[in-house]
Amino acid sequence: LVSGENRVPFRLAANADLRPDMWRASLEGKVRGIAVRSETPARLIPASASADGHYELLPTRFSFDRGEVRLSGRFGPSIELKTRIDTLNLAILNRFNPALGVTGKATGSVDFRLPSAAAMPVADADITVDGFARSTALTVSEPVNVHFAGRIRARQAEGRAVIRQGGEVVGRIHTELAPQIGANGDWVQAVREAPLGGGSRYTGSAGTGCSLAGLADQELDGALGIAADFSGQLVQPRLDGVLRARDLTYDNLAYGTRLSGLIARGRFSGDKLILEQLEAQAGPGSVSAEGTISLASEQGFPMSIDMVLDNARLARSEELGARATGNLTLTKLAGKRALLSGTLNLPETRYKLRNQAVLEIPELDGVRFVNGDED
Repeated sequence: LVSGENRVPFRLAANADLRPDMWRASLEGKVRGIAVRSETPARLIPASASADGHYELLPTRFSFDRGEVRLSGRFGPSIELKTRIDTLNLAILNRFNPALGVTGKATGSVDFRLPSAAAMPVADADITVDGFARSTALTVSEPVNVHFAGRIRARQAEGRAVIRQGGEVVGRIHTELAPQIGANGDWVQAVREAPLGGGSRYTGSAGTGCSLAGLADQELDGALGIAADFSGQLVQPRLDGVLRARDLTYDNLAYGTRLSGLIARGRFSGDKLILEQLEAQAGPGSVSAEGTISLASEQGFPMSIDMVLDNARLARSEELGARATGNLTLTKLAGKRALLSGTLNLPETRYKLRNQAVLEIPELDGVRFVNGDED
């Protein structure tokens, strides 16, 4: 019996039978409150009993609170892992990050083989998520079905995803890579720097895209359309396409910010999203913005956005409330921290300070009073 914490709390019980030619073990317990159990004993052939010096995990079935996973593989000079997922409920992820609020059931397979540390892996993935949705304190997004299929070969990698809602296809993504491993044998770097091709098309609810992005405590609702073709590299992609949105509503649950009637128009050019128009109502006032956002992750997503606020309500929560008029500029240079600068007039500002220390009253244990005297 083992219990403790290694980033996540766990409590596991195991029975094992270790022999020179076979190791067997059964496992049962909880990890982060999630019940896990080996439905079949895990059988491992040790390297000393293997002809080629590999450890070999024979097919083993693990069950969770919601769903099952089957694993098998070989580990040693090379790595080979086969995974089969049977109706695994994604709500398990909420135990590790409650802000996600995701639901849905995943079924599929992932096969991975790495012939050597300096070789390109061979992988195949085919996963379907039914009823994917995300819930917050106020709403639940419309569920979608997502199917992803991908593969990696010596000089080619590709992935395709289809998003369906209400039986209709609302989005497609197709990516292709042509990795070439260099003299250092780093296949991860080869994938990041490989020539990129493909494209994406999406016409549907902006809330679905927000759900897929996993933005915590933020909601977006309305019609959104994106069409973009990919080129360049993963670390520095280049895109060519357009973005259109109308009658969107954005809510930030933490600050009570609401932007309604939001209209957005932009285009993708090279490694930038050029925001040509963004207008929205913010309470009794309005917000407008334009600028550029770089998609280059290696440079930390540089950006320059100019905003105009006209009596805009920026926050309306129990702790903070504010309206503002003025101009702001959000600038982020490559490798630097973002800088928000400008001039604002705040006709209405309200905030509440909480001093937790004042609210905590210490209690003394072991104090008795005998005949009116303190003991």
